[in-house]
Amino acid sequence: MSIFKTLKTGQDYARIWPRHAVVAAMTETRVTPAVAFAAKWMPALAVINLAVQWQWQGEQLLPQALVTSLFLLSMPFQGWFWLGRRANSQLTPRLHKWYQDLAHKLGVQAERKPTYMHLAKILRKALHELPPEEH
Repeated sequence: MSIFKTLKTGQDYARIWPRHAVVAAMTETRVTPAVAFAAKWMPALAVINLAVQWQWQGEQLLPQALVTSLFLLSMPFQGWFWLGRRANSQLTPRLHKWYQDLAHKLGVQAERKPTYMHLAKILRKALHELPPEEH
């Protein structure tokens, strides 16, 4: 899978992942808001970082200021890349069982080798269609 496709998959996965108490303990529940925050604020922070370092340190340390700003700009891409890789990885046996149970309750055909993206999609559907005690 190409890096651009992985980044796009990560963006889609972050958009699809449900924000609900049922999945509060999962890593994605903490990572997706952090990546959204980074995508919103890191470009401005990178510009401010470059301007402040240039103003106070002068041109002598401009290369270090540029590297620091580029690192800040790369943070959302790192998150999307991680999410893209996670979305395409297969579920653990425990999550696979949960996925199968939800698919059965919803009456949909379950994937044979489900990924985290499949889980996100079925969770989103289950949270909208099933009563709370059946999640």
